[in-house]
Amino acid sequence: MLRNQKCKLLPYIRENIYGLDYNSQQIIPWSISHLHVDKEWSKAQGEGVIVAVIDTGCDLDHPDLKDSLVDGYNFIGRNRSPVDDNGHGSHVSGTIAASNNNKGIVGVAPKAKIMPIKCLGKDGSGNLSNICEGILYAADNGADIITMSLGTPTGSMYMRQAINYATDKGCVIFCAAGNNGNKSELMYPAKYTDTISIGSISNNLQISKFSCSTGSELDFLAPGEDVISCVPDDSYARMSGTSMANPFAAGCAALLMSYKKKRLTKYQYIEHFSKYSLKPDYLFKTYKSRGIITPKV
Repeated sequence: MLRNQKCKLLPYIRENIYGLDYNSQQIIPWSISHLHVDKEWSKAQGEGVIVAVIDTGCDLDHPDLKDSLVDGYNFIGRNRSPVDDNGHGSHVSGTIAASNNNKGIVGVAPKAKIMPIKCLGKDGSGNLSNICEGILYAADNGADIITMSLGTPTGSMYMRQAINYATDKGCVIFCAAGNNGNKSELMYPAKYTDTISIGSISNNLQISKFSCSTGSELDFLAPGEDVISCVPDDSYARMSGTSMANPFAAGCAALLMSYKKKRLTKYQYIEHFSKYSLKPDYLFKTYKSRGIITPKV
C-alpha cells in the first residue's frame, strides 16, 4: 500500500538563465545580500555539517557543487548514482552549499556538505516508501540536517515514524510549507510538529502569494522568490516556491551548528531563530508564527 502512495515536488516556477555560467563573475543571490548572510561567514560557513537533501538528486559534476558533496543514494534507480534529471534537487543543494569560489553563485553555508538522496524521479514524483527510506538513510549515514522541499496533502503513519526515527538519532528536519496560497493549510511533511516548516517571502520581505501560511504549524518565513541557484549541465536558473525558501533556512541552521560545533535540537533552533528573526508588523495580519529567519549565529 505504501508503495502506491505518491509524494511530489511542490509546484514551483523556473526560469533558466542564459548567459550565466560557471566562468562568469560570481553572483550573490538576493537572499544572501538582503539578510546579510555574508557577515556571518567570518564566524562560520557550515564546516563539519552534513545536510541531506531528499529530492530529485544533484548534478554531481556541477563546478559549484562537486566539492560540497558526500556520498548519497538513489532510491529510484538503486544501482545508479543520485544524478539529478529534473533540476530541482541541484537548485536546492546550491542554495544551501554552493562553493564560495568567486564564480557562479554561492550558497548560504558554502562549506557545509550535501548528501544527495534521490527519491523523486524526472517528473518530480516518487513513492512515499522511497521518501521514508531516504529519511532513514540520512539518519543512519551521518546527516545532521535533513531538508525536504516536497509534499503530499495527506499524512502517513510510516512517514511520521521515519521522521521520529531521524529526530531520535539527532537530525533536525526542515520542510517546505507548500505553494497552494496564503489561505491553504501546510502540506505534509511540513505539517508535522516534529519538523521545522518554512514559508516564502519576496525580495521586499512580503509573504509570497503562493506560500501556504494558514495554521500554527508554520514556523518561519525565508526568501523563496526569484532565487538563483544551480541546475544540471553546469547551468543556473531562477526559481520561486517554498522549495527555495526551505533550503535557505536549512543553510542558516548549518551555519549555526557549525558555529556552535555541536548538534542542536529542533527546539534550540526554534528558540535561536525566533530570537533573531525579523518581525515587521505587517506580516502578522495573516501569519501567526515566528517571523523571517535570519542567519545570525
